[in-house]
Amino acid sequence: MAIIDRNSILFEGPLTANTTGPAVALNALKLPGRMEPMPLRLSVTESFKTDEVQGITIGLEESDSASGPWTAVPGASVSVVHSAENPALTAGARPYHRFLPQGVRKSWLRLALGLTAVSGKSASQGRIFAALTREEDLPYEAALMAGR
Repeated sequence: MAIIDRNSILFEGPLTANTTGPAVALNALKLPGRMEPMPLRLSVTESFKTDEVQGITIGLEESDSASGPWTAVPGASVSVVHSAENPALTAGARPYHRFLPQGVRKSWLRLALGLTAVSGKSASQGRIFAALTREEDLPYEAALMAGR
């Protein structure tokens, strides 16, 4: 389990349309993306229905101030395809980078989420949680535990 500062939460809640998360300050870092790897957790906390959602696009935007203007972080955009044959957006999925991308250079960061719905449908379920964390948060497996 990771220790998460509430000021480092990039997004939390349902994703039913294109949206951006709150601005998160990185102003204690001179060049945020060039420092030691900073863990970034993005998890699907409630599955998206394959008959409603075709996929999502996840990206980061940066700025010199909390009010903008915002620009896309180079190399930070990821598109995730979601289908009945390949359900990539199920609960527990981690469909994004594990660390802050090296292209981050500015003092403020926010998450940009794009939702691609199935034609004629809208998303009725699906939740995302994203935050910068103090340490990498990967689940333990039996093979990693002493005595197992």
